[in-house]
Amino acid sequence: MFKIGTDIVQISRMEESIKSKAFLSRVFTEGEREYCRNAESFAGIFACKEAYFKAIGTGIRLPMTDVEILHDDKGRPYINGVSNCDVSISHDGEYAIAAVIIW
Repeated sequence: MFKIGTDIVQISRMEESIKSKAFLSRVFTEGEREYCRNAESFAGIFACKEAYFKAIGTGIRLPMTDVEILHDDKGRPYINGVSNCDVSISHDGEYAIAAVIIW
């Protein structure tokens, strides 16, 4: 059985959110914070986490740091510790979008 989740995030909203250190530590792992260089990257990872929660059918779970989005040496995103899924993150203009497919 395949499951899919998608999410879209407005990058300008993420620009405001990441000004809060509490938000950053509550939502993003240390590895994610090290990877991200701008609001666009944070928005993509956030969208990916929400897409994953939608795919597994739980809705958003806290802490969101229980799920970690990493990137391989070619920049391809993946969910740390989850081998039965594919992840795609994209950015265009003011939005970041992610899709997660679980099998």
